[in-house]
Amino acid sequence: MFRALLLVLLLLPSMAFAGDAARGKVVASVRCLPCHHIDTLSRSIGPGLLGVYGRAPSISGVPFDVWDAAALDAWIASPRSVKPNTRMALPPIADRDRADIIAYFKSQTDAVGPVKGVVDK
Repeated sequence: MFRALLLVLLLLPSMAFAGDAARGKVVASVRCLPCHHIDTLSRSIGPGLLGVYGRAPSISGVPFDVWDAAALDAWIASPRSVKPNTRMALPPIADRDRADIIAYFKSQTDAVGPVKGVVDK
C-alpha cells in the first residue's frame, strides 16, 4: 500500500505538466489576450504570439535560443527573472495554466510551423 501511494506521489508532478492545448487556448485568451494577439502576428501592447513555440526570441537580453517549453515556462512564470528590465508584468500563473498555455502555443506551431522574421521589440 505504501509503495503504491509513493509511486502515485512520484508520478503526479509529471502528470501535472502534460498540458491541455484546448484548455490552454482558453487560459491564454484570459491571461495573454489583454496584451497580445494569440492567433495572429499583429502587435498589440506586446508581440503577436502565433507560432511563438519554436521561434527564436528577437528581443534582446533573453537568454534563450528558441522559445521551447522550458523557455516559455520560465518566461511566463516570471518574465522579470528572465529579463529584469522587461516591460512585461503579469500576476502569477499556476503551473497547470502555464503547461496548458505552452501546449496551446505548441499546437499552433504544429499546425502552422514556427513563424520566422518576426520582430518582437
